[in-house]
Amino acid sequence: MTSYDAHSTHGAFHTHGLGDRQDQDDPAARRRAAQLAELGEELVAGQTWRQKEIADRIYQELKGGAHVEDIEPLLTKLRRTTIEDARDRSTDRRGRR
Repeated sequence: MTSYDAHSTHGAFHTHGLGDRQDQDDPAARRRAAQLAELGEELVAGQTWRQKEIADRIYQELKGGAHVEDIEPLLTKLRRTTIEDARDRSTDRRGRR
């Protein structure tokens, strides 16, 4: 498993794509920044180890200069994993009653 710091990752997601005024005037750049900020919020809220591993891969890709469009498969995998993990937790809670 990789080491992971949710707070530093969130900061990277939140600020990526907002480096200069031109980016802030570009609707596509603003949309990417908003998507990254939303993803960052999702990533720091109650992750499983599987989610953390995928989030770390996303962070590394973004750190390397990838755009949201470049990492769509990872984002899809993270969302699918999040849904599966939530379903598993729900099933576990129902089974304990």
